[in-house]
Amino acid sequence: MKTFKKIALAAGITLSSFAAVAAFSPNMTLAQVDAEVQQNLAAGQSLSAIAAAAKKAGVSEASLISALLSQGADLQSAIGAMVAAGYQPAAVVSAAIAAGASPAAVTQAALAAGVDPQIVTASTAAGGPQGGDTVGGPSGSGNFGSSPGSNFSGGGGGSGGGSVSRS
Repeated sequence: MKTFKKIALAAGITLSSFAAVAAFSPNMTLAQVDAEVQQNLAAGQSLSAIAAAAKKAGVSEASLISALLSQGADLQSAIGAMVAAGYQPAAVVSAAIAAGASPAAVTQAALAAGVDPQIVTASTAAGGPQGGDTVGGPSGSGNFGSSPGSNFSGGGGGSGGGSVSRS
């Protein structure tokens, strides 16, 4: 009888742990992802387990990194867990910057987490390959990192007007 109780208890703990991790879904809002991360952390789940469950469910890099950081995860651990879970390192680095982390802090954290230095450099360079230009979504339709054209013209107290153009 005691063996049965132990098995039932172990099964209950396993199922409750699985239920806590398995609640991610692909179309969750940022608030829902944040709440799910909070619940999983409160239940004692590791960042690696949370990132793996989120990846399996199709949660975006941007939503997950934002939720992890807002729940107090340190940048290096969050980046490391996401990369280990199978998220693309360049997308994780770009998402961390888009979430408000400074490029210098993201660079340091990503390198410490073992991300390839070339990927980190490309992802943190404004307008570089995979860097920021993917913030608009998976199709890369965002304008992050691009410079707008500027035209300056007009007179400036003196001999007449001039025009300066930058593209």
